Amino acid sequence: MTKYLIPFLLLTTIIGCNTPNKTKYTYFGGKIINPKGCYVILSDHKNFRDTIMLSKDNTFMGKYENFKEGLYIFDHGPEYQYVYIQPSDSLLFRLNTWDFDESLVFSGKNAERNNLLIETFLKHEEDKRRLFDNKKLEKFKFISKIDSLLLSKQSILKKYKKEHSEEPLEFLDILNISLTYPVYSNLETYSIDNIENEEPLDSNYFSYRDKIELGRDSLMFYGPYYRYVINKIYNEAYLKGSDEKSQIFVKSLLNNINQELTDEKIKDRFLYSTVVYHFNKRTKSNSYKDVFHRYFELSRDIENKKKIQRLINDIKQIKIDKRIPDFKLEAPTGNWVDVSKIIRNKKTVIFFKSQKVNSRERIASRVNYFIKKYPEINFILVNSRVKGKFTKNVPIRYQYKIPENSKAFNFLTSEFSRLVIVDENGIVKNDYTSTSAYDIEQQFKELQKK
Repeated sequence: MTKYLIPFLLLTTIIGCNTPNKTKYTYFGGKIINPKGCYVILSDHKNFRDTIMLSKDNTFMGKYENFKEGLYIFDHGPEYQYVYIQPSDSLLFRLNTWDFDESLVFSGKNAERNNLLIETFLKHEEDKRRLFDNKKLEKFKFISKIDSLLLSKQSILKKYKKEHSEEPLEFLDILNISLTYPVYSNLETYSIDNIENEEPLDSNYFSYRDKIELGRDSLMFYGPYYRYVINKIYNEAYLKGSDEKSQIFVKSLLNNINQELTDEKIKDRFLYSTVVYHFNKRTKSNSYKDVFHRYFELSRDIENKKKIQRLINDIKQIKIDKRIPDFKLEAPTGNWVDVSKIIRNKKTVIFFKSQKVNSRERIASRVNYFIKKYPEINFILVNSRVKGKFTKNVPIRYQYKIPENSKAFNFLTSEFSRLVIVDENGIVKNDYTSTSAYDIEQQFKELQKK
């Protein structure tokens, strides 16, 4: 148990600050082993956000006056978790980033409830792995397993309520969501996984939805609640029978988001992210005009609508079955060269990278995979938005940069990455696709064998 002890000085500092006749502050701090950065961010994903710097010994401490009770999220490096805080709480945690969730332990005032939330999260990860093997079970067998699991979760909640009679209702609500909504999510995903079964699920299967309280958009940042809502939104679209690659399916998603979410900012964010995600997944033959039209009808976010309009404008600048417009690129040697010379007599895939959207690691992984798998294709990685930098872990001979006055910026006004496929004659075969498109490898195979 030694590894869970919070440094004595840190603990006594907090206790000392809560002496009588002084302002009641709220404290949130702790220690991070093997930190991945120099700070921790505490946020309610709406009005409150605080960046707390780590000290030399990797401890940190946030001190707050007039703190609002509720569920918060804290981030460190690429990882995050949740914490429920009340005014005058003195919460500390200790974790090792090498085992972020499993090593996380709270201490201090009202630590018990937060340790329970972590235990619930870890148990759900176990349940998810076990239920994955059961997703093809017959309906009644699957429901039997779900009922048993749900009963055990409800008994945990009942026991906790009995032992903590003065616990705030808001936390009990969070605990109920943490325990039961992942189970309900499994019922939604079972329906999706078995959508093509000859015997469809009857309406009684979805009776569990009557027990679920939705419409609480302020909790869309909370994993168990978010995953249930998203699974339900997708399930409703699948139940209408349309192909997930079709515009009809994506339009159903947008309509479902519009119906399920009421907070305009949150709704607009999900409308935008859904359009962008599925646009990048679309097949070559899918224009997405209907999806864009529906998005513009539903969204009220002017800035995001401008981003989508710039994307549409970029698409129009390069035409399928026409010669790709010529533009200059900067080679690794520093020389400027026309793209027409780079692709001459070569089947080529040009990947215009936007650092704002894509992670370096994913870019490197995907490009290297394609280079190895399709040796007859000339792959070009164009670093379009990162001045003076090439992409790490991708051989430099495949990389170029765009000079500031290059004509390529005529069709790169949006913040999105763009992949253009060109045959050996310089004729465009796909004007706008992505490495995650449903049919991207099929397109490469067709290009390579021509």
